[in-house]
Amino acid sequence: MRRFAFLAVALIAAPAFGQDFSNPRAVVETLYAGYGPAYDFPPDPSPLFSERLKGLFEADAREADGEIGRIDFDPINGQDYQVTALEIAEPYLAGGRAVVRVSFENMGMPNEVGLLLVQEAEGWKIDDVWNGGEEYSYDLLDILQAPPR
Repeated sequence: MRRFAFLAVALIAAPAFGQDFSNPRAVVETLYAGYGPAYDFPPDPSPLFSERLKGLFEADAREADGEIGRIDFDPINGQDYQVTALEIAEPYLAGGRAVVRVSFENMGMPNEVGLLLVQEAEGWKIDDVWNGGEEYSYDLLDILQAPPR
C-alpha cells in the first residue's frame, strides 16, 4: 500500500529527533532514523522541513478540516514500516541546495527516493521529496500545491 502519514505523524506525540542541521546528509539520516526499531511511531518530522514545506503542510491541514488532506504518506513509501538496507548517498550540492538519494527496502519492497534540501537560518532543511518509481511516482511539492481533492 502506498499510503503514508506525514500529517498524522506530525500530530502524534512522539519523542523529538536529535537535530543536526549542519549538513544535508545529517538531516536525511535524522529523518530515516525515526523509522528504526526503537520507535513505535516516528517522531514529528516537521522540524526537519523548510519553512515553505511546513507552510504547505499547514495549509493542507487547514483545508482538509480534520479529514485526510492531499498527503497521507511518509518518506518510506508505506503506512507500515520495516525499513532495511537503508543507503543514504552523499549529497550533491549546488547554490544553497542539495539533492540526496535514499534507497531502502520497506517490508521487503525496494524503494528509491530523492530529497531536495535548502539552506535556511537554522541550517539544512528538507524542501521536497520525490519518488520516480515505475509502479508509483510522486513529487511532494506538486501534490501539496495541487487543488484540494
